Amino acid sequence: MSDPRKDIWLKRKQIGRSKYLIRFGLLPWGLGLTVLFGIIEFLNFYEMNLIWIPIRLIVFAFVGFFVANARWQSMERRYEPSLYKRP
Repeated sequence: MSDPRKDIWLKRKQIGRSKYLIRFGLLPWGLGLTVLFGIIEFLNFYEMNLIWIPIRLIVFAFVGFFVANARWQSMERRYEPSLYKRP
């Protein structure tokens, strides 16, 4: 019986690292957190300062990139340990 998490990883690995970083890092973290913080700002102050939107997009996209990159490397180490063994 196969591990379902490994099957998911193998499917995601097929799309390639750069597309993985965009699809599971930059977009959800960058856009998601920008929207979330915009909603929080609006609920707390009853207005949105538009200058923060591009700043949040950039900052949270960087965060998403590093999170997705760490996850990619973690999954490679977990399911393909032969890539990281020293000769």
